[in-house]
Amino acid sequence: MAARDELLTERLRLRRWRPADAAPIAAINRDPEVARFLNNPAAQEGFYERALDHWSTHGFGWWAVERLGDARFIGFVGVAYPTFLPEVADTPELGWRLASAAWGRGYATEAAIAARDDAFARLGLPSLISIIHPENARSQRVARKLGMSVGRRVHHAARGLDVDIWETGLRPAPRAARAGRDGRRR
Repeated sequence: MAARDELLTERLRLRRWRPADAAPIAAINRDPEVARFLNNPAAQEGFYERALDHWSTHGFGWWAVERLGDARFIGFVGVAYPTFLPEVADTPELGWRLASAAWGRGYATEAAIAARDDAFARLGLPSLISIIHPENARSQRVARKLGMSVGRRVHHAARGLDVDIWETGLRPAPRAARAGRDGRRR
């Protein structure tokens, strides 16, 4: 499994982390609007170092996300092991977190599709999960757009509540090869 340095979408660059990303991701994690639904709010200090460590250990992880054109850092999207939740710690999680100023533009969905497709193609993963706070309507919309649905709920001891485990099911067929309802390739 060869590690990649970046993924490009129509409007975004998903890339490996740089030292200059440490301060902006820390600021995003401290934003009360962003932090409201974080799965592990106590562990946001040191996030940058954990992101680097996951890449080093596993050859994949969260991608730093920046807009094409102005190269503005807006957050992260990617696949990592959710070690903060023992019940699913060995299942790769597709996660996303963007600065609140970047919300409502479709960036999370666009980046998550690229990260998901890379995880399926490069890592050969048959499925992914996303751990979403039951009141986080924005992340639920992103998950639905990715074709995910709630598979189960798991108690999150650190948050003192049950969180939804969204699942992809099996890896989707490439868009060009998907069949319509009539069985024809489209």
